Amino acid sequence: MSFTGLRSVVLCLGLLALPALAADKSVAPYLAAAPQKPTLLQMLASALKPKSAHAAPSEHRPRIRHATAAVRKQPKAPSAPAVTEAPVAEPTTVGAAVAPPAQLSEAELAAKGLELFNDASLSGGGKASCATCHFSTGHTNNKTYVGLDVVADGDPNGRNTPTLWGVGERAVFGWAGQAPTLEDSIRGIIVNRMKGPEPSPETLAALVAYVRTLNYPANWQVKGDGTPREDASAAVRRGYELYIGDGGCGTCHQLPSFDKKSKDDIGTGGKFKVPTLHAAASTAPYFHDGRTASLRDAVKLMWEFYAKKMETRLPTEAELDDLTAYVGAL
Repeated sequence: MSFTGLRSVVLCLGLLALPALAADKSVAPYLAAAPQKPTLLQMLASALKPKSAHAAPSEHRPRIRHATAAVRKQPKAPSAPAVTEAPVAEPTTVGAAVAPPAQLSEAELAAKGLELFNDASLSGGGKASCATCHFSTGHTNNKTYVGLDVVADGDPNGRNTPTLWGVGERAVFGWAGQAPTLEDSIRGIIVNRMKGPEPSPETLAALVAYVRTLNYPANWQVKGDGTPREDASAAVRRGYELYIGDGGCGTCHQLPSFDKKSKDDIGTGGKFKVPTLHAAASTAPYFHDGRTASLRDAVKLMWEFYAKKMETRLPTEAELDDLTAYVGAL
């Protein structure tokens, strides 16, 4: 081939390569630098290769990863140990009930207390209940005891059964004044005298609620503050004046409760709590050991003790009658 013919072939090949070179320049910003330049034949072959109308070669497309793909390819965080839930505890059964009963009203609690007041199981061996000595009404059965044994009135070891009427108004409890609260007094009687088991707080609460309902009977001759009513008998009115005057009774049996918190020694064998005189007419025998059978004898003993201590006069028989009439009306 002549030189002129060869030059024509090269020129034609160069013209065919121009579209490929233009294409290479249009995508150049997206391509990584090649280690070496392609040859002319490589560029011509690339230009003559069929191209897809829908997609550019993968090496020419921006590398954009889908968000879900990015998430899938992230390294997995170490999983937390499985937490085992603790089993729900079953309610504890107390007696016959799964849950404690709803709080009782005061009336319901007192009604429960009345049942317990008559319950002999509170004592050792089921020998006695509270009502054995106080009846269901809470009043005294007029007997003297050592423990649960009835002894003769006046026995130095005996303790006369007091009334529980008006017990909620008193300051301290027990002949020795050893119980500062009603709960302490009832517990002491159950455990020490009745030899029963330790009572539960619920038992004590019910018994206290009941005995607090035990009030004194209505009194037609004496007002609530201890003074005689206008229509009281003349003897009661005279007796009241002696009570707060020469008889000295009001020194220890203070109005309106007619008792006192402290203990006194009146020559009967030691210091004992001053008992209330409310309902005294129906609480014979008298004093801690039941040594005096009649109310008049008890009034006489106390006036004589006071007169000796205070160096005052002794009463006349008429004065004893009037003072006894007032105390008996309380």
